Amino acid sequence: MDQMTTAELNQYLETIAKLIEATAKDPETAAKIVRDSKVKA
Repeated sequence: MDQMTTAELNQYLETIAKLIEATAKDPETAAKIVRDSKVKA
């Protein structure tokens, strides 16, 4: 299956949000975390 369910997507986004809260000191770091978290196609 190549698609994520809504619940899976929400969990993925929540994980990224928690990582940002725990480690990002500025917007640039937050953006890098998001970009590094992209699913590789």
